[in-house]
Amino acid sequence: MDYLNKLSNPNGPIHNAVDLIQKLPITNRLTDMYKRSSKNELYFVGAATFITLYNLTSYIQEKRQKLNLPPTVPFGLPFLGHGLYLLFMPKTFLDWCNNRYGEVYNLKARGKIFTVTNGTCGEESLKADRDDLSLDHGLVRDTLYFHYVFEPRILEVGTEITTRVAKIAVASSTMPRYVSGIQKGLEAAQAYLLKEKVNVLDHPSPFFQRFVSFMSVPTLLGEEFASNIEVIESFASFTGDIIRNIPVFMLVPTFLHRPLLPYIQSPKKHHAIMEKHISPVVRQRREIMRLAKEAGEDHGFEQTFLQGLIEYTDADTNEYKYSDKEVAHGVLMLAFVSAHTTSTNLSYCIYWLLARPDLMERMMAEIESVAPGNTPIDVEVLNKMTFLNNFMREVLRQGASNLGVGKKAMEDFTFSNGYQVPKGRMVESSTRQLNFGTNSIRSEVEEMDPDMSKNRIATTPARDYISFGRFFATQEIKMSLIYLLRNFDIKTVNGKKPTPMKRIAGTRITNIDNLRNICLARKMFVSSCCSTEMGLEARGKRQDADMTTNEDESNNVSTKFNYRIGPLKRSRALVKD
Repeated sequence: MDYLNKLSNPNGPIHNAVDLIQKLPITNRLTDMYKRSSKNELYFVGAATFITLYNLTSYIQEKRQKLNLPPTVPFGLPFLGHGLYLLFMPKTFLDWCNNRYGEVYNLKARGKIFTVTNGTCGEESLKADRDDLSLDHGLVRDTLYFHYVFEPRILEVGTEITTRVAKIAVASSTMPRYVSGIQKGLEAAQAYLLKEKVNVLDHPSPFFQRFVSFMSVPTLLGEEFASNIEVIESFASFTGDIIRNIPVFMLVPTFLHRPLLPYIQSPKKHHAIMEKHISPVVRQRREIMRLAKEAGEDHGFEQTFLQGLIEYTDADTNEYKYSDKEVAHGVLMLAFVSAHTTSTNLSYCIYWLLARPDLMERMMAEIESVAPGNTPIDVEVLNKMTFLNNFMREVLRQGASNLGVGKKAMEDFTFSNGYQVPKGRMVESSTRQLNFGTNSIRSEVEEMDPDMSKNRIATTPARDYISFGRFFATQEIKMSLIYLLRNFDIKTVNGKKPTPMKRIAGTRITNIDNLRNICLARKMFVSSCCSTEMGLEARGKRQDADMTTNEDESNNVSTKFNYRIGPLKRSRALVKD
């Protein structure tokens, strides 16, 4: 009550302050200006004042940091920053910034400042130690939001342990022993996903995720999972569940993320599947390993990726570092990296071949020349396919975003040119510029040239974990392309050339179909695919003998996978038996 009495006292401090402000000359001038101004003039003055205060605040914050900060590109709008330039003219804008401000500069978007690197400093950003510039915090947490899906120890499996295991399990020297498993996975995928004579893929992205999972699961986890459809489907769909939620998290304020989780994500479903199938295998293998150790014998398990996680021990206690449940959850991190990255780039390869018939012709000619007919595919055959190798590398280089590989500065970081970024700042690399020299060069579909790749490596996050499986992924993609092109005529239903890659604000958009309705027709049955506005129809007569042969082959392949499944969305077949 005493406080309220002081407020109501006409001689109180608040009343005195108000009286003082009212007596100032500037107060009368502002009041007169307000009365004389129109509504539009007031809007203009208010906007100008807001922009001035906004920029003044940013300027004061930068000056308070005693660092040699990179230059900030001007002409940014409040909140939007440079977002409109990145949205409508990313290549031209970034090339202008690179030429004007050098290898390190700051941009603003979505109310935040981030640093862009290119050239030598861009390479430094990619190669920086994770304790300085962290891809884990920049991409895994702040972009993919994996910390909402996994516990901290599981994130450790994905960001640290997988790199160490990968150096043994999927090193370049181990690729020959994966050929057989990948080939079996291709045959299983074809038997399950491409049963019909003519298959139309209404949604290519989920199809390629499932297609790749048939190869990845048995080779990375073990043969006992080769026919486990539930694990294979979880491997494939987990990727889509993660990617679909990213736009929601980007638009919604951070403090509302946690309350939204029960409504937009389904990680528990995938966790339950992995616990159901992976955990028993982990316990069983560890028991066999214990008995083998007591007997002084080798356990005999193949050194797959899963086996590496099972055997991983703590250096201090010499005991298994992760429980069977944690290993099962950690497998989902592997699922995202393998299924998402490989399926995305495999689909891009298909899109590029459809968009450029001349490249398709060269690809088919090399396959027929190096591996005619049903010549078995091995590493030696793959190494002879120089055009396939250059095409793969060019697709990877073309697939780089204008800005990508976001990392967060864990400490104040200094580049070789003397510029510094403060702790907590996001650092983006101009990855397309690192691949081609500028963002604009060879950016049109007609300019895509595999011969220009010259066997150069595409930009990757270097020493970080995202690139740990690049040898295995490229081998999967190459073998998949050969298998699909050998056995299927691949066309678009409407006959139009697709856009190979989609970008928004200069960033490559994954898990979104660049086109709908791809036709895969078995070559032994359909000589050509023709499309109409209503859909695709197969032309030509089918011989009874060929039909019988194909059905027998399909049945023989299918009997190798003795499992039952529930209703799943399969490729829609337009030619019925």
